[in-house]
Amino acid sequence: MAESDGLKDALSLSLRYLKQETLGPAKRLAGFVAFGLVATAATGIGLVLVGLGLLRLLQTETGTALSGHLNWLPYLIVLVVMAAAATAAFLKIGKRR
Repeated sequence: MAESDGLKDALSLSLRYLKQETLGPAKRLAGFVAFGLVATAATGIGLVLVGLGLLRLLQTETGTALSGHLNWLPYLIVLVVMAAAATAAFLKIGKRR
């Protein structure tokens, strides 16, 4: 009977250790991932709003300079600015200190 109790204790100890060493870090990692996803969504929404604001600024404040056959130019300018921002962000991601 003592041998069976020792085996149960060893199994119980092993199971508790396994839960402590795997579930705890996994829960912390899930928190970091959730924070990253929320931050990514907020940044994406912010950049879309900045792009729309820049487009609206170019369309309204330039008067007749960008109207008529040049009405496509504000879209191109916003596209270039957003592409430059994305490129700068991707280049920054790859660099480590």
